[in-house]
Amino acid sequence: MRDRSRATTTVALPPVSDADEALQRARTAMTAETRRLMADIGRALCAIQPSLAMREVTRLAYAGRAAADVHGRGTPRAVAATGLLLRHMPRVDWPEPPAPLSRAEYGMRLIRKAGR
Repeated sequence: MRDRSRATTTVALPPVSDADEALQRARTAMTAETRRLMADIGRALCAIQPSLAMREVTRLAYAGRAAADVHGRGTPRAVAATGLLLRHMPRVDWPEPPAPLSRAEYGMRLIRKAGR
């Protein structure tokens, strides 16, 4: 006869080592390419319709387009570059800004964060 008891099992997670933490930091570090792309996006936002309100969809579109221009549309490298850009580009909709943010203001923030 089969035992039909449903005992809960727990799995111990392996301890996180210093090497794992260093690897994670290296994967998410802002690379020179990410800095350059972020600065380019910032300059484009300052130049093209700078007085319009910045929206989250604009942030997503610019990150995807900048990575696709460098690595090709839909390639794994473009997807990775887009992910890094979005990780380092501050969100527009969270936390809610007290007043609408213009594209030029957001562009200046990107240029400042990129250090260029």
